[in-house]
Amino acid sequence: MRKIIFFMMTFLSSLLFAQGTRIMYDYRFVPDLEKKDSTSTELMYLDIRKDGSKFYSRQKFVSDSTRDAYLQKQISMGSTNFSFNGGNPGKVGYSVTKNYPDFTTVLHTSIGDNRYSVKNENPMNWKILPEKKMISKFEVQKATVDFGGRTWTAWFTQEIPFQDGPYKFRGLPGLILEMEDSTGTHSFKFAGSKKFDEVEKVEKKDEIGSTKSGLVIKTFGMASGKEIDVSEEQFRKQWKEFKNDPVKNMRQMLSQGNMKLTMNVDGKQLTDPSEMLRAMEKSQKEDIKKNSNKIEPALYP
Repeated sequence: MRKIIFFMMTFLSSLLFAQGTRIMYDYRFVPDLEKKDSTSTELMYLDIRKDGSKFYSRQKFVSDSTRDAYLQKQISMGSTNFSFNGGNPGKVGYSVTKNYPDFTTVLHTSIGDNRYSVKNENPMNWKILPEKKMISKFEVQKATVDFGGRTWTAWFTQEIPFQDGPYKFRGLPGLILEMEDSTGTHSFKFAGSKKFDEVEKVEKKDEIGSTKSGLVIKTFGMASGKEIDVSEEQFRKQWKEFKNDPVKNMRQMLSQGNMKLTMNVDGKQLTDPSEMLRAMEKSQKEDIKKNSNKIEPALYP
């Protein structure tokens, strides 16, 4: 009997991988620890394919696709004047990829104008508990883990045979449908799933005809360029430096004297480099303060 069950689970897993599956989560979090009553929400995707998964914000995906389509259209028309206003980039800028079968996990994120690829170096030491309940139509079981500076409670189901979950979480004997940290300021809740063919249709619709280009366009205030591979310790060092001086890169560029910029701040046009730097520094520090409750605080000392 056990052999039959194992065969069925293996067959189901192979079938789901062949099709591809998108798991959707409602992510609720408190960005600013000083304003715990202010909660943000984001619809997150976990796209699972045969060779791995990707976890990311739907809104950021749509925004990036819209931007790419706009830029490609301008380039094809021979224009060098870009005025894309950015649209709504969402509230979650990072993504996480996992490679199967070893579950190598990488965080893709940015600090200032630079994009980083940060390989996870910490194991997931789960404690599986006997408590069970129902989520949607699935029976789930409780598990806990200390990870990234937080204590998390997860609910996973063996009825969906993926050892994966939201963010970096993986390694349980089934898909994680819910997670919440002990402070109650970060939580993920299962919001549905789609087969691979349905995923393809949604992606094609959201991309609105965007195509790739070899041209790199630098946009101030937006991370761009090739990702920099760093260790977690190197990333922490970069974050500390950015917190101490968030306009360091811009200051260096303006000091070269061969660049003229205009900045609009509250309806006022700024052309003086010193005024611009002060305005940018103020904005960046306010943004850091408003986003003080990172999902993985161990990476952001």
